[in-house]
Amino acid sequence: MSKLGPISHFPFPVSCDSLVLQGLRCEWGAGVLNLVSSLSHFLILTGHWKFNMAPHGKELSEDLKKRIVALHKDGLGYKKIAKTLKLSSSTVAKTIQRFNWTGSTQNRPRHGRPKKLSARAQRHIQRLSLGNRRMSAASIAAEVEGVGGQPVSAQTIRRTLHQIGLHGCRPRRKPLLKMMHKKACKQFAEDKQTKDMDYWNHVLWSDETKINLFGSDGVKRVWRQPGEEYKDKCVLPTVKHGGGSVMVWGCMSAAGTGELQFIEGTMNANMYCDILKQSMIPSLRRLGRRAVFQHDNDPKHTSKTTTALLKKLRVKVMDWPSMSPDLNPIEHLWGILKRKLEECKVSNIHQLRDVVMEEWKRTPVATCEALVNSMPKRVKAVLENDGGHTKY
Repeated sequence: MSKLGPISHFPFPVSCDSLVLQGLRCEWGAGVLNLVSSLSHFLILTGHWKFNMAPHGKELSEDLKKRIVALHKDGLGYKKIAKTLKLSSSTVAKTIQRFNWTGSTQNRPRHGRPKKLSARAQRHIQRLSLGNRRMSAASIAAEVEGVGGQPVSAQTIRRTLHQIGLHGCRPRRKPLLKMMHKKACKQFAEDKQTKDMDYWNHVLWSDETKINLFGSDGVKRVWRQPGEEYKDKCVLPTVKHGGGSVMVWGCMSAAGTGELQFIEGTMNANMYCDILKQSMIPSLRRLGRRAVFQHDNDPKHTSKTTTALLKKLRVKVMDWPSMSPDLNPIEHLWGILKRKLEECKVSNIHQLRDVVMEEWKRTPVATCEALVNSMPKRVKAVLENDGGHTKY
């Protein structure tokens, strides 16, 4: 490729094929050649003439372009600037000429491929996705194509949703709340929003949970490379019938963990009353005469037998709304315990029981205290969500 010198009234030097230049020189002369070069350069700049160009090199940084302009203002020529900054003379010339033409070293905005979807179609996609949060991208694409008649891919739908801030995520698992549940949670939060930490510190929280021998029932993720799907470290071992599990009842307060008791078989009201007498009462007495006992509205907890026993023992029971695990801090303590158990290697139920009891007793008091200290925030979150689900 041979290059002509830069033309004064255009910001870039003009490059033409050597054979074309030779033909033009022979027939028209240098004056006509300059006119043709200027015209071709104008057509390129305005986008009316397109041709295959060699790939561009790495774009100069703004700092480097400003240094080029500064050196040129100091009186240095193209070659000296190029030698100083270790750049080609043409690169320096283009940068300075662009600055003289536009008054800035920044590149002009590039125009990419026009959007396939109109603004109206994008609003329609947004309405569909917000109206049905579980609607797939392929279903939205079919709906848009049926209305507008324009074929749209599922990937285009995803890009459009990403641009408006909507991303496909795994939904959080929460209990199904009816209107009666939301009203009860909101009423509970309104009644407790004025309670101070001294009140919450005297509450004994209780609950039951299942602990599996081979980890939790939740979704697991692993880091792996392509082709590692079936390596031992990248698979989740399973056993027939789940490998076994244990059911436990436990309680906690701001002063630390209370008693933990394993449940044998299916628990009924009579078995629950035995647990209350053997494990709950000793833990409650440690909190003093102002202690309040909390348990949920499981049928065994609200049975006549259980109610009569608590009344006989003169236990203050907190009124608790149904379907409200977000408000119970012991739910988070179960999660902490199960994550610790995943780090322990156990092979049978007997080892699991021993490890569960050991880790339960090891739970720091500070952990329980931090969970109880979150109660004012939990109550506030319930009020803000009008009795609905919260991040807890």
